[in-house]
Amino acid sequence: MGLFRRQPLMRRVILATLPCAAGSVYFFGWRSLAVIAVSCLAAFLTEYSFCRRRKEPVSEAVFVTGILYALVMPPTIPWHVLIIGIVFAIAFVKEAFGGFGRNVFNPAVAGRCFVYVCFPVAMTSTWAPAAQGPLGALTQWTTASVDAITSATPMALLKAGEISLSSSDMFYGLFLGRISGTMGVTSALLILIGGAYLYFTRTANRTLIVTVVATYAVLNQVLHSLGVEPVPTGLQALLGGGFLFGAFFMVTDPISAPSTQGGRIAYAILIAVCTLIIKNFSIFNGGLMFSILIGNMFGPILDYAAKALRKSGKAEAA
Repeated sequence: MGLFRRQPLMRRVILATLPCAAGSVYFFGWRSLAVIAVSCLAAFLTEYSFCRRRKEPVSEAVFVTGILYALVMPPTIPWHVLIIGIVFAIAFVKEAFGGFGRNVFNPAVAGRCFVYVCFPVAMTSTWAPAAQGPLGALTQWTTASVDAITSATPMALLKAGEISLSSSDMFYGLFLGRISGTMGVTSALLILIGGAYLYFTRTANRTLIVTVVATYAVLNQVLHSLGVEPVPTGLQALLGGGFLFGAFFMVTDPISAPSTQGGRIAYAILIAVCTLIIKNFSIFNGGLMFSILIGNMFGPILDYAAKALRKSGKAEAA
């Protein structure tokens, strides 16, 4: 028995995360790479401790969880918070349910939610600015210094009505990624590069991607056009807050998402609606994390309903 269970699909997901991982180093310094490495190591050791007792190989998916979890962390995340979250994700969200393929919730999302609730100051109060200049932060360990930490992300200030984004801000900040935020999700361009790889290689389910992105964009644009505040435009909603990263890499998790076509459509719509509501009308600046967990909770029953409707339709046709 080998140490790892071979999973080519998971390797493709890891490959798709490389642009975002490289962007985290470029914008926030080499500490970001260390955060990813520590997250993956802690995830592996946690899963190995369970798999060793069951005499099973460690899933290569554990590194996907470790990378995704790290990329949605603030660049300033303390090491103990990082490790506690990923250990919780693997031990209580994945292994407690029996290991790979049996978890109900997305481990990376659940791990981030856990530390978000338990360590709110570390997760929300301090943010490192993105490096400027052609070399970015490639010559720095981190961009966070005593004089260079902001108290809130631009997306939080935008929601509060304290700032507005010009076309230049949209391009350089939200699209290219020169904006403070979590490590690997500030650049829509880099997310789209990795996401396009997932989409065209069919590594991620296309129905989930198209449905959640289209629903979220259309709903935001309609409500913004009706003057509902603080709902942003559809384009701004897609580019900001890491929504695209979640849509490509987390909503599409094959284990916690429904397996039927009808279930997937309903699941994606549910996540998009919940994200819009939580992000704009609650105290939280980004609602996708909670929305995915809500979707995970209803995933099995959505599959059941889709199968029941299909069976009913076939019976009527007969």
